Amino acid sequence: MIFEKGAICFQVSEHVYCILCLFRYNERSSHCFSTTIMPFDPYSLCPGGRNKKIRFCCPNMLKEIEQVERLLESEQTSACLAYIESLEKTHPNCACLTTAKLSVYRSENRWQEALPVAERFHAQEPDNPAAAAEYALALTVTGNPKLALSTLVDAFERTQADTVHSALLHATMQVATCLLIGDLILPAIAIGHVLKEIPSTSEPANMLLFRATSESNIPLLLRDWAFDFNCPDNFPGKATFDEAAVLVRLMRWKQALAQLEPLTQYADSWSGIWRNIAAIRFWLLDEEGGCEALKRYASLPNTLLEDAADAEATRLLFVPDALGDQTEMLAVEYVITDTEKALEKLLSDPLMYSTDIPLQSMSPPPRGGFLIIDRPLPGAETPLTLENAASQQAIVVLFGKETDRESRLFVQALLAYEQEMIEAKLRGILGDLIQIPGNILKRHPVSKTRVLTQCRYCPPPERYSDSARETLKKLFDSYSTTVFVESWLTLPLGLLDGKTPSEAAKESKYMVPLLAAIQTIEAWMADGIGDAVPDLRSRLGLPTQDTITITTSSDEDPTAVLDAYPVWRWHRFDMSKLSTEVLFSGLQIVFSMQVLRTAARFAEELLNRPIDSMPFPARIMAFETLIADSQANEDVEKALLWVERAKNESAVQDISDAAWYLHELSLRLMQKNSQAAHEVLQHLVTHHGNDESVMEALHELFVRLGVVNPDGTPSAAMIRTQQKQRQEEQKIWTPDGDASAGSAASSKLWVPD
Repeated sequence: MIFEKGAICFQVSEHVYCILCLFRYNERSSHCFSTTIMPFDPYSLCPGGRNKKIRFCCPNMLKEIEQVERLLESEQTSACLAYIESLEKTHPNCACLTTAKLSVYRSENRWQEALPVAERFHAQEPDNPAAAAEYALALTVTGNPKLALSTLVDAFERTQADTVHSALLHATMQVATCLLIGDLILPAIAIGHVLKEIPSTSEPANMLLFRATSESNIPLLLRDWAFDFNCPDNFPGKATFDEAAVLVRLMRWKQALAQLEPLTQYADSWSGIWRNIAAIRFWLLDEEGGCEALKRYASLPNTLLEDAADAEATRLLFVPDALGDQTEMLAVEYVITDTEKALEKLLSDPLMYSTDIPLQSMSPPPRGGFLIIDRPLPGAETPLTLENAASQQAIVVLFGKETDRESRLFVQALLAYEQEMIEAKLRGILGDLIQIPGNILKRHPVSKTRVLTQCRYCPPPERYSDSARETLKKLFDSYSTTVFVESWLTLPLGLLDGKTPSEAAKESKYMVPLLAAIQTIEAWMADGIGDAVPDLRSRLGLPTQDTITITTSSDEDPTAVLDAYPVWRWHRFDMSKLSTEVLFSGLQIVFSMQVLRTAARFAEELLNRPIDSMPFPARIMAFETLIADSQANEDVEKALLWVERAKNESAVQDISDAAWYLHELSLRLMQKNSQAAHEVLQHLVTHHGNDESVMEALHELFVRLGVVNPDGTPSAAMIRTQQKQRQEEQKIWTPDGDASAGSAASSKLWVPD
């Protein structure tokens, strides 16, 4: 996690400084030290947060405060800081001066110096919202987000709901942005929901929520997990719950928690009380308390099995060794006594696959790079099967002798439980040329299950051709449903008290942990094992994920229909039973959240319906979704089919087809079909050359492809390609050339010796 003391201070500062600058107090209503040159107004509110006008807060310092503002406006920060410090000698507890000083520190990214100043400010004036804002912001950027959140919540709890100081609001927005960058998504989203209801912060809060929920590298379980405000009417503590729910919306989370925790005595009536307590604890970065609450929720008999599995899967996301199968990935260095002989032996051994993949960006340049494989690569004519496909076991890089270092073999991506076997293999290849044991340089914890999900087959280069892609896909799919399934079912897991999944499936008490483990595996679908999930459930005799049937009508609120289910279950909807309005609303949500598998199901159902049954933008989004999904699955032909259908429907609707031709151009280039790409490009230039937005999109595409630079000039790669083409065109056929080519470009110009 990024937010670790000692590790975060500079890491976060580098990434979020620009964002923090965007949220600087530029509004005179929140801070008099504006970067915009304006007449000094002594009747504006005190920037120090004392809820007085400057004239009445610092009546004897009006000229000095005006001078501070002028220095800040002209960005004379050094002079401003020196002036402030001189004034502090005679006015040591002036909130205006303290806030100005912190403003200088922020502008210069001097957070370590800002922290003690903000801490004293807050200690002296604990009820001052500006002091709390400054302290929370400094805490976040210097690596203590938990205390920062606690400080902000305390400040909100000391403030009237309709009079929250703007400095506090802006700082809370900044803290949430930092939390999101630090992958602390639950409090970031919770803050976003609070601030979006406040007019002055609604726009940036909605932008934050969009960014947070579309972070595809963060599990969907977290991105769509929220407080449940729907308390059953028959819950004995409903009145107290409703009061706490109001506090939740006002970011008075500690007060809300104090009211909710006693209600757990009624959990046998509604187990959801524990889930809500878990949510608030996670918002306050009490991960241990949040996990404990989820465990209680999942263990209650009145919690539905699927909800219990979701809760346990969520809890596992906060546990370092979630499944209890942790091993280590190692990087080990071995001394080599003779570089040339070692290189010769490595190059000649069938279990060392030479590659330049690990050599990129290495300094000094290594002598050679290899993948250690478990068996020789099959011949080009041999059909590739699970039995003969070679698997990568580690990456090996050979470095020659340097002035201050011996020749060495650097082995990385080495699993700890395979180290002994790999060292025996290296000793067999290199003999006395390698000194074993080596020096372990790095250790990285990794789940054995996660390793299993990553198919490590290493096909020969010729098997990566377009024609062989389908064969490879079938091979990887076969690995998922056979090798992975069989291996995982017999893997002992700490989550199951050391039992294997096959053994644990025989005892009912392990049903929830097993379902949660499978859900964790499903979250790793991008690594190629999505097809294994139904097989795991079936082999273990666990409940299958049934289709969710919802019959809706066009007059129902789509949001209410969809909100009844978490997004991670939407792929199970019977799409044919949903109204067009619900389908379109659902598509917009899952597409923005980057849940392409589910989005594709919504999109296909929309396109199965009559074209006049929905606004055409719904169909445009459906086509965009299916093209993106096909590309993600590396199915270019399917993507082109969707493009063609989109072009046809656009023509019927008399709508520009430029967007679809841009998609086709990109796809044709992926196919390396230069002739088709040229024809598409000609169409765009001929029919849309006067459309500035189309030409701009075309330019951006060429920049992404490396054809041109952002300024429109040819890229270095493009220049080299053009030079090579001209050289080819200037070649002259000679008698000793390739007569079968039948063209002047068949051979270089012959010259006498």
